[in-house]
Amino acid sequence: MQNTTLRIPLDLPGLQAPKYRCGGYGGWNIRAKADETYERGYFTGFAAEPPGHYLIRDGRIWMSTSRLERESHGIHLKQAQGKVVVCGVGMGMYLFNIAAKPMVQQVVAVDLDSATVDLVHNATGFGSWAGRDKIRFVHRNALDLTPNDIGLGEVDYLYVDIWPELGDPLALSQTQAIQSVVNARSVGWWGQEIDFIQWLFDHRPEDHLPTVTDLIDFNRTTGLPLPEESLGYLLRCRQAGVVFGSYGSLPFARASRTGR
Repeated sequence: MQNTTLRIPLDLPGLQAPKYRCGGYGGWNIRAKADETYERGYFTGFAAEPPGHYLIRDGRIWMSTSRLERESHGIHLKQAQGKVVVCGVGMGMYLFNIAAKPMVQQVVAVDLDSATVDLVHNATGFGSWAGRDKIRFVHRNALDLTPNDIGLGEVDYLYVDIWPELGDPLALSQTQAIQSVVNARSVGWWGQEIDFIQWLFDHRPEDHLPTVTDLIDFNRTTGLPLPEESLGYLLRCRQAGVVFGSYGSLPFARASRTGR
């Protein structure tokens, strides 16, 4: 897979970060990254990264305001509309952005850890968020959700982001399990572009040039109502695969570095 153009797709909205207050919140810590660094994005690869914030627990970074996070969530910010269920609260950056969208009417935000909900309320300036009244928090394991927990009737978009690293082998199956309860009209999960590239690696010849038909086949295989089956989205998937292939642990990524 050749690295041809590593620019942020022009049709994706950029995520903005809330105004974080550093400190400890029930075992989680918000810390500032004061200096400019040089890091990978999701689509853009290595580039200068401005100061920002990150979320840490037990010495491990779980999330940040980095370009990787902002770019990888951009597709799901674009797709969010109507009644939205979000599984995984994290630092609240995705919630901050979808709540401000006029096309989003209601949001149910689900998290296993009540401390992350407290963090969003106390460390992000939540009281001044545009659209904060749209959000209802549910303290529950996303894999144990019931329709009563959701309480929205019909759901327009489900977004699942409950893993600390891209390429988690359980991401697809866990999203499928959650969707079996939520029954949203459209579904997305963090890193789904990477999972599509891995599916191609597993199901297509080595020299195969991906097409929209492959994307359609993948979507049908998942059994999920994924929102995009376009050439533009296919190119975004390939671009994310190029970047992840330079460092990731999935088989396609290792093969891209060492030879199939």
